[in-house]
Amino acid sequence: MVLEGIRVIDITQFISGSRCTQILADMGAEVIKVEPPQGDTLRLIFSLMAGAERNYSVLNRNKYGVAIDWRKPEGQDIIRQLAGMSDIFVHNLIPGTLERSRLGYEDLKGINPDIIYAAISGFGSTGANPERAAFDIIAQATSGQLWNSLEDLAPPSNYWGDLVSGAYAAIACLLAVIHRMKTGHGQFIDISMQDVLYFNNYRAMMDKALSPIMDQVEKTLGRKPRDVMNSSDRMPFYGFFKATDGKVAIVALTARQWKDLSGIIGRPEMATDQKFNNIISQIHNHKEAVDLIEEWTCRHSSDEIIRVLESKKIPCGIAYSSEQVNADENLRQRGMFTKVTHEAFGEIDVPGVPFKFSDTPGSVRRPAPKLGEHNRIILEQRLGLSKDEIDHLYEKGVIA
Repeated sequence: MVLEGIRVIDITQFISGSRCTQILADMGAEVIKVEPPQGDTLRLIFSLMAGAERNYSVLNRNKYGVAIDWRKPEGQDIIRQLAGMSDIFVHNLIPGTLERSRLGYEDLKGINPDIIYAAISGFGSTGANPERAAFDIIAQATSGQLWNSLEDLAPPSNYWGDLVSGAYAAIACLLAVIHRMKTGHGQFIDISMQDVLYFNNYRAMMDKALSPIMDQVEKTLGRKPRDVMNSSDRMPFYGFFKATDGKVAIVALTARQWKDLSGIIGRPEMATDQKFNNIISQIHNHKEAVDLIEEWTCRHSSDEIIRVLESKKIPCGIAYSSEQVNADENLRQRGMFTKVTHEAFGEIDVPGVPFKFSDTPGSVRRPAPKLGEHNRIILEQRLGLSKDEIDHLYEKGVIA
């Protein structure tokens, strides 16, 4: 596998950091997940529900697990020793937390000059208030991602702040590995969840880029650009339409797609009607156009709609429920449904690896480790500690 030979120390909790190191582990890196003696908070939450800890393998498969109290001097010493023989160090704690335990970048760089140290936080290690605590919903709110849900104040439907930030952290780690291959130098990586989500907030960036001519744009469109895709005010060329059994997403942005869609719904005149023959006119007359399209879609099932639209190469897709997406044939054929076998829970369904390499594919090899499962393996084989030394650490509560 492409990352075989790369060792990663993972002092992360919840989702963002775990997603970062999951990607690295899936692609062959040796990831040593360091949890406190009581366990990662996410593990603890799952353990409150019988069997729910199965879910811990979704983000923590393929990792070795140790339980070390790094707030104790002896635990800090173990972390430093592990960092001294590792390539990458990842954490997602509040900036300053590890520094106060002498486990910050400068501390570990003094031990291992070429180490790559990635820190994920809500707002980064620099800026107006680096020590602000954050969760996914905070990152989504402060990046402007939730502007479209302000009326109902609905929490985000998925943990995009955590998941995307974790993926960006993994990308950054790999870029730093390439840089180290060229120069021999490691470096500090500072990932802000707010940064990442703003970088992916195309609507906000579009508003900023168009700000000098916004009055002209609004006059042409009859509304602000960001309001064109407002979920409560659908556009005929891009949106969801009701079927007899759910909703279907349809996109008809090109003239060819619009002409074919108009013909399919039995309204070929829409392709040349001045009210609908280009995107600007469709925006101004969106309600009438949507009603005409939905008049047709409402009479057909989702599968029927998809079959007809795909025959004309019109982009479309069923708005899947969790049950439907977990049975999708394309995902199955691409290996995105796989299983791991857990000693306590048996077979656990987990997602496959989304990176498809021709020569060095990743793989799902084992479930998430039990709390402290690999203490002895890591401390004996990596650090050379004796059985008596490890027993002493257990007795002192440094490891669990």
